[in-house]
Amino acid sequence: MMQNRKDKSSQMYAGLGIGLICVIVGVPLWWKTTEVYRVQLPYSDINSLSDTPIEYLATVEVVCLDSSLSSKLIDISTGLQRSLGSTEKKSLQSKYRVATRDATTEELSLYRSAKNIEDFDKTLSRRFGAGFNLYYVVLLPESKGTVKLDKAFVGKHRSVYMPIKQSNISETVSSISSLVTDVVVRQWAVSKSLMGVKGSRSLKLDKESMRCLRSSPGYDITFTLASPQPEIIDIQWDIKHGIQDYLKPFLSKLDKYANISVTSQVLFFTGLVVRPQKDAKTGEFFYTEQDLPHMITPLESKLGSHASSNPALNFVVYVPTRDQSPLYLRDAAGNRVPSNAFLSPRWGGILILNVPSPPAGAALPHRADVDMRRMMEVFITQLRFLLNLHSQTPQEVILPDVGNEGITEWELDSWLRILCVENIATSIVSLQSLSQLLGQISNMVIKDDIALEVESAVANIKQAKKLLAEGTLEGAFLASRNAVRESEKAFFDPSLLELLYFPEDQKFAIYIPLFLPISIPIMSTMIQGIKWLKRRHKQKQE
Repeated sequence: MMQNRKDKSSQMYAGLGIGLICVIVGVPLWWKTTEVYRVQLPYSDINSLSDTPIEYLATVEVVCLDSSLSSKLIDISTGLQRSLGSTEKKSLQSKYRVATRDATTEELSLYRSAKNIEDFDKTLSRRFGAGFNLYYVVLLPESKGTVKLDKAFVGKHRSVYMPIKQSNISETVSSISSLVTDVVVRQWAVSKSLMGVKGSRSLKLDKESMRCLRSSPGYDITFTLASPQPEIIDIQWDIKHGIQDYLKPFLSKLDKYANISVTSQVLFFTGLVVRPQKDAKTGEFFYTEQDLPHMITPLESKLGSHASSNPALNFVVYVPTRDQSPLYLRDAAGNRVPSNAFLSPRWGGILILNVPSPPAGAALPHRADVDMRRMMEVFITQLRFLLNLHSQTPQEVILPDVGNEGITEWELDSWLRILCVENIATSIVSLQSLSQLLGQISNMVIKDDIALEVESAVANIKQAKKLLAEGTLEGAFLASRNAVRESEKAFFDPSLLELLYFPEDQKFAIYIPLFLPISIPIMSTMIQGIKWLKRRHKQKQE
C-alpha cells in the first residue's frame, strides 16, 4: 500500500514538473525565439503630418515710380493685403507678405535712362538682386519717359511692370492681385498638384494636369532622328552643338534640382505605319488630329529600351519619304499647324521635317541639313509643357522673350513651389500607407534601416513645411526631395512585401497539428496533479 502511494506521488510530481517546465520555460522560450523583430516607428508623428495644412509664403513689394501717388500707397497696400489674404483651405494655404514704397532716386534714374522695357527690366533687376520668392511690382507713370506700356509686362527675373491709372486705384489693386496669384505664383497649379497626389475625385481633368510629368529626381531625354529613306536623303544634324548652344542654357537652370540626362540616336529605315491623307488640290500629304495617336505606338517600339527609374522623354525628328512629301499636320479646322509638330502627354513630341526633294539627275543620296535652331525651339517649348513650366497667360499680359535660357526666374520659383508641395504630399501619403500596412500585418519585420529612413523622412517633411511657410523656397524644395526619396525607399523595401508573411488565421493551421498532441497529455496530467495535491492537503488537515 505504501509502495503504491509512493509511485502515485512520483507520477504526480513528475507530471507537475514537466508541466511547469513547459509553461515556465518552454512557452516563453518558444515565444521569444519566434518573435518578429519590429523597430518602433513614430506612428503618432506620421498620422499627425496631415493634421496641419501645407502653407507657402510669397513676398510682394510694390515700387511706385509716380511721386504723385505717394499718398495712395497706403490704400494700395491695404487693398492688396485684403485681396491676397490667406486662402482658408483645409489642406493648403497661401499667404503673402506685402510692402509698398516710393522709388529711390537711383531707380528713377534707371527708368529715365532706359531705352525700352526690356532694358529697364535688366538694369532694375540687377539692382534688386536675385532672391528666391521675392517679387517686385513696379508701377509706371502714365505717358512719361521712354518706357511706355499699355499692358502689364512680366520680366525675365522677378519683377512685374504695370501702367497705373490714378483715377482707378481699386482696378490697379485687382490687376496686381490677379497677376501675382495667377501668373507669377500660379496658385491654381499648386492646388492642382496637391489634389492630384491625393486623388481628389472633384478634380477636373485638364490638359495641363494630364500632359505634365510627376515630380521625379531625374529625367532622361532622348533625341531621335528618323530617316526612312537614307539611300535617297542623306539627312545630317549637328545634335552635339544643338544641345550645347540651345538646350544646355535651359537645363543649367534645373541642374541643381533635377538630374537630367540627354542622349541622341539616328534610326534608318524607320517609317510611320499610318499612311497620310492626300489633298487633291494642293497635292500635299497631311495627318489629322485623329491620326496622331496611331503614329506613336509603332515608332515607340523602335526607339530602344529604357533601363532607368527616371521618366523618359522622347523627341523625334521625322523626315518623310519622297512619295509622301511634303507632309504636314492639320488641326481640327483643317489648317496647317505652324510648327508642324505635336506633343504627346508624358511621352514627348514629334517634329515632321520636310526637306527639298533631290533635283533631277542628282547623285543619291542627296544631302540635307536639319535646322537645329528651329528644332530646338520646338522641343524646348514642348519640354516646358511636359515639365509644367508653362503658365497660362492672359491676353492683357506681355511675357518676355527668354531666348536660349528657356526659363525665367519667376517660372523657376513657381516650378519649385509646385514640386515642393507635390513632394510633401507624396511623402505623407507614402508614410501613412506604410503605417497602415504595418498595423494590419503584425508579424512583418521592421528593420533598423527602414526605421531610420522613416524617421528621416518625417523630419524632412516637417523641415520642408516649416521652410515653405517661412518663404525659404529653395531649402524647402531640397528638404521635400529628400523626404520623398526616403519615404519611397522605405515603402518599397523588399522586406516589406505582404506576400512574404502568413496571415494570422493560417498560423493556427500550422501550430495546432504540432502542439495539440503534446499539450493535451501535459495539460491533463497537470490538472490531475493539482487535484491530487488538493486532496492530499485536505487529508492532512483532517
